[in-house]
Amino acid sequence: MLAGKWVWIWNWQRCEGGDASRLAARLRAAGCAGALVKAFDWPRWFDQGLAWREIAAQLKAHGVAAGGWGYCYGNDPAGEAQRAIETAQYGQADLLVLDVEAEFKGNPRAADALCGTIRGMLGPEYSLYFSSFALARYHRPFPFGIFGRYCTGAVPQVYWNAFRWPVDQSLDWAYEDYAAVGFAPDRVFPAGGLYREGIVGYPYPDEVREFAQRTRVTGSRGVSFWSYEHMNEEMWEAVRSATVEEEGMSSAEFDQLNASASQLAGRVGQLEAEVAAIRSTPPPTAAPPPRTYTVQPGDTLSGIAASFGLDGWQRLYEINAGAIGDDPNRIYPGQVLVIP
Repeated sequence: MLAGKWVWIWNWQRCEGGDASRLAARLRAAGCAGALVKAFDWPRWFDQGLAWREIAAQLKAHGVAAGGWGYCYGNDPAGEAQRAIETAQYGQADLLVLDVEAEFKGNPRAADALCGTIRGMLGPEYSLYFSSFALARYHRPFPFGIFGRYCTGAVPQVYWNAFRWPVDQSLDWAYEDYAAVGFAPDRVFPAGGLYREGIVGYPYPDEVREFAQRTRVTGSRGVSFWSYEHMNEEMWEAVRSATVEEEGMSSAEFDQLNASASQLAGRVGQLEAEVAAIRSTPPPTAAPPPRTYTVQPGDTLSGIAASFGLDGWQRLYEINAGAIGDDPNRIYPGQVLVIP
């Protein structure tokens, strides 16, 4: 179960140099139940410099739960499902999170094949989650219902600092939208973005604490934070002081819960009607998935551009600037680039 506080790990070697004892000590000091460590990308193991099974074993030996996650594209659901199953069975992951985003829009068959295969092999009790868009209203072609049919819960990416919205608005809308597509609050496990990238700055520590407090009051049993390698000391202290466990509810929290429930009751009915109208219309023709390329050691933007027959690297950089950052010469193995 994705209960309590969890931290996402993208690149193992960039987190305490891959030292599991130091990494686990920091997680425990922050009151975290476990780490979500990237295991696969598409149907391939993600290169962490160490077998995922060994990473999971080391974390558990130091008292930290190990969840596995992988980015899925939907163009090889059988292969992606097999890698997820191996992460759970051979890798002995305590739980799995499927990172599923734009590639699944208008592609419900891929979602059903992916989740159905995983659930069929791991059984009905295994903790399986999907992580995707925070606001369903802006991503209606995405098959939330199919993922909800197979998954234990949803992990919406509520990166309020990137949205440039207040924490309360971001969470309220996320809960409303997920309620409209069939998720009660106790099946919603929001992820917050504790990172700084480009024009996106770190959130304020008080916002991190408010994020955890509001999710607890609304009914969620856990939260997670993206990501270990991006968090500075201020963010770690904010996570440490954030509370998600059950406590006696204060009068202010009780009033907030009642107010949130009243707002949800009114808004969910409207959203359900909109979703019903959408479901009654034929699904859009699925667009072909975008071309992507996973950066390998030694790659450069100019070399990648040349291999795809592009006229220079500038256009490749422009459409991937959000992932690459300000310096086009700094790309890393494992990054997934969109090919124009």
